[in-house]
Amino acid sequence: MFTAMLVASLFAPAADLNEAAQKELKALEGDWLLVSWVTNGTERELAADEQITVTVTGAKFTFGKFGDGQVTALDPSTSPPIIDFKMLRKPESGVTNEAIFKVEKHVLTVVVYLGEGSKRPANFDAAAEKESQAAKFVLKRVKK
Repeated sequence: MFTAMLVASLFAPAADLNEAAQKELKALEGDWLLVSWVTNGTERELAADEQITVTVTGAKFTFGKFGDGQVTALDPSTSPPIIDFKMLRKPESGVTNEAIFKVEKHVLTVVVYLGEGSKRPANFDAAAEKESQAAKFVLKRVKK
C-alpha cells in the first residue's frame, strides 16, 4: 500500500497547479532531446551523441545525468507562458529557476534565468546577450 502511494505521488501533478497548468504539463509529458542551447550570446548545436534526454512525467522531470526536477509554477495564460522549477539535488539548494517557454509543433524552447535571486527572462532572445545570466534550451520531442 505504501509503495503504491509513493509511486502515485511521484507521478502526480503538483497539487497547487491549476487545471490549465496541469493540462499544459500533460501536453509536455514524454521524452524530449536537448539539441542546442544558447548562453552568453553563443549558440551550441549538440551532435547526436551529445544530446541529453529530458523526460517529463506530471510535474516531475529528469534532465539526463543532471538529475530530477519539479515544476513549482506554470502559467500558460501569460505571454510568454511561464514555468518555474526546482532541481531535486542533494543537498537541496532551495533555488527556484524562473523561466519562459513555448512549444511550436514538436519543438520546446525554454529560457531560464540562472543567476542569483529572481529575474524571469522577458523574451526568447535574453540568452543571446553577452554576459547574460539566462540560458536558452531547444528540445525536440522524441517520436514514439
